[in-house]
Amino acid sequence: MSSGNRRPARLKRDLQQAVRLDLRTWLDLFRAAIELAIARVRLGSQQARDLHSVADAAGRQPPPTLDMDRANLVERVAFAIPRAGYRLPWRADCLVQALAAQRWLRRHGIATQLVIGARKPAPAAFAAHAWLKVGERVVTGGDISGYIPLIGNRG
Repeated sequence: MSSGNRRPARLKRDLQQAVRLDLRTWLDLFRAAIELAIARVRLGSQQARDLHSVADAAGRQPPPTLDMDRANLVERVAFAIPRAGYRLPWRADCLVQALAAQRWLRRHGIATQLVIGARKPAPAAFAAHAWLKVGERVVTGGDISGYIPLIGNRG
């Protein structure tokens, strides 16, 4: 099946799922799109050393203790950021997603840890990845098992 034939099916599936979303989820997706746009613009104006200091400072913070409302927000952010990022017309890769989620959670007083890592030794070429954690919960970045933290690791 060509990719042209898959697009209508994917759009139909996405629309069927979208119709079932509640208002809070729609608002979260809208907020995620805004945070991703802000992160994308900010990333374009930051130096690499600025990212290192953000990740390093986050790594020195103690793991947060979350009440039920804040834990719920972490789950909502973990749901909304990658889904909005996937559907935006601009690039919203792992680092943009991590920065967007970090800003959103920080505004609610939730400490995060931005981690930048590299693919574990393999015959493939070098590959970097970024993810955001709240305590041990990976909020953005998906499956990180194939990566070694380089910056932002607590130890």
